[in-house]
Amino acid sequence: MKFNITNSVSALLVSVLVTVSCDGMFDIKPSTYIPAEDVWNDPAVVNSVLAQLYSNIQYEEYLYSGDVFYDFGPRTLALWSDEAIVGFNPSDGLGGMDAYIGDDWFYTYGDTYREIRNCNTFLRQIGTAAIDDSERDAIEGEVRFLRAFHYFTLVKRLGGVPLITEVQEYDKDTDITTLQVPRNKEDEIWEFIRSECFDIAENKLPATRDAANRNRVTKYAAWALASRACLYAASIAKYGSLDEAHFVGVPKSKADYYWEQSVTASNKIIADNVYRLKGYDLTDRQARIDNYYSFFLDETNSEYIWFRSYMEPDLVHRYTLMCAPYSFRKGFGYGGCEEPGLEFVEAFEYENDFDGTLKVEEEIGINRVQRIQYDNLIDIFEGKDPRLFATVGLPGDKYQDGILEIRRGVSIGGQIPEVGTSYYPGNMETKIKLADGNEITGIGKDGPYENNEPTKTGFYLRKFVVEDQVDYNRCTNPWPVFRLAEIYLNLAEAYTELGKESEALIALNMTRHRAGIHEITAADVAEHDNGWLLDRVRNERRVELAYENHRFWDLRRWRIAATPRADNRGTGVLDGYAASALYPWAVYEAGAEMDPETGLMTPKKYVFSKEYTDGQRLQRARKHFYQRNYYLKFRDDDLKTNPKLVNNPEFE
Repeated sequence: MKFNITNSVSALLVSVLVTVSCDGMFDIKPSTYIPAEDVWNDPAVVNSVLAQLYSNIQYEEYLYSGDVFYDFGPRTLALWSDEAIVGFNPSDGLGGMDAYIGDDWFYTYGDTYREIRNCNTFLRQIGTAAIDDSERDAIEGEVRFLRAFHYFTLVKRLGGVPLITEVQEYDKDTDITTLQVPRNKEDEIWEFIRSECFDIAENKLPATRDAANRNRVTKYAAWALASRACLYAASIAKYGSLDEAHFVGVPKSKADYYWEQSVTASNKIIADNVYRLKGYDLTDRQARIDNYYSFFLDETNSEYIWFRSYMEPDLVHRYTLMCAPYSFRKGFGYGGCEEPGLEFVEAFEYENDFDGTLKVEEEIGINRVQRIQYDNLIDIFEGKDPRLFATVGLPGDKYQDGILEIRRGVSIGGQIPEVGTSYYPGNMETKIKLADGNEITGIGKDGPYENNEPTKTGFYLRKFVVEDQVDYNRCTNPWPVFRLAEIYLNLAEAYTELGKESEALIALNMTRHRAGIHEITAADVAEHDNGWLLDRVRNERRVELAYENHRFWDLRRWRIAATPRADNRGTGVLDGYAASALYPWAVYEAGAEMDPETGLMTPKKYVFSKEYTDGQRLQRARKHFYQRNYYLKFRDDDLKTNPKLVNNPEFE
């Protein structure tokens, strides 16, 4: 049985989905057009139904599920973590007002349970369905995996939910109350996911797939889901609160159990050596950058355990359209939708220093500092983690046949101009004459500028952006659901939490070695306070897994998104989170010259300033995340449909 889930659904499957059941999908009710038994007796239709089960899974990819930015831009969770802000006009989205995380944003319930029902229906029929006997076990494993994935989608949002593993039968004589199921404990859902994944990985799913079936799950995808799910459950057990009356939380006594289970699942993947971190010449810095960037555009790479494919003509995305730098938008509009902030850029370490703080000033005497002058925009980033250059579009970066010209104005005498002065222009067309008489535009062609779509932070997104894409509306680069780097980092975190330092360092240094930055030693750990290694593990997740929709969930499961933080070390990461920026300024006294490569009149020297929300130059929104947002609110329609549901804490 072979199929490609990237293709559009066949006309036959469409007819099946429309006619087999009046209440959607492929329930068991017979149709006047295609009887249910014909669905399960026709191998082609069974094949198509399985493909549709894959198609309907919530991958949480480039266009994230939820109500936010549905019509005009990406809805990835980077915008609701500390990874990025939206770069549209202040009146669009997050610009002119504080942004509060919605109580039911990224909600899913009814649609997910419809898919769970479809999985249950398939599993009930699998014994007699027209499936080759040699494939029956593997297909059962696939559908059980998809069902477990759906429950993972639910539990990380809502906590405990009704655990339904059999098809609920109903007709006109059925008492509807018998179909209304109360919530299970959150721990029961996590344990269901774990046990299902362990069983199907050991006993059902194949280890590999051929090229025609590359998007179908293997046993390693099941181990990967178990690795991630158990990590989440362990974190919630340690850092969360148990509220049995509202079916949320995991007993603290279960934390070590789930970390140990995550370790087991992770090591199952690593030990078999089927997947490998994509390596390259560590002596060539540019090769590290180029290869790390291209890695996310290639679905044949050696690291992807399970990914979502895109394919012309029907299944494409427009991530590049939404995130391209301002002057490279090819007339399509948009651009700059997800803009990394300064804080995120500084999370990337220097190659030989744990501190990633960018150097904008230097000491010149006792209690005296001056701004550092750089010859080129890009020079301030010299020595930073190569992954930064593959993840973020930086001032002065090469892009297609030009550069990202990012400049906010002109500095005289090392001073940053005040808002409203002639050296702080109010539009992108204003020209400023420097000391040597050469004239430049005060603002670079790519911003930063508060209006329109140029960057507000001084940065653009580069990861997943296809620079040489002809039609920005029709991108086909894949979305990684599980990749090996995450598994190493899951392992590093679990080992750290279990107090197994040496094992944690081996796992943690895998991604650092691949990146080409200094590895962490036991001596490094001994020099720092307790908790330092866990901080390094968490920061490594932040930079390695950036923009893959991990960070938002990580902040939630660690219970550090809101105040009070579980570790009592300050305000929550997303509690009043302020946008941050790096602004380059031309040095007036140094003058300018024509750049022969770009044809731009280019300043000879630059200084930089760090800007934050509520300052004069960066008027952006703050983000707010409350304690109650660790679990979503059940929507009224779902509570009315099932009165046995209990809403989550603070929403009753």
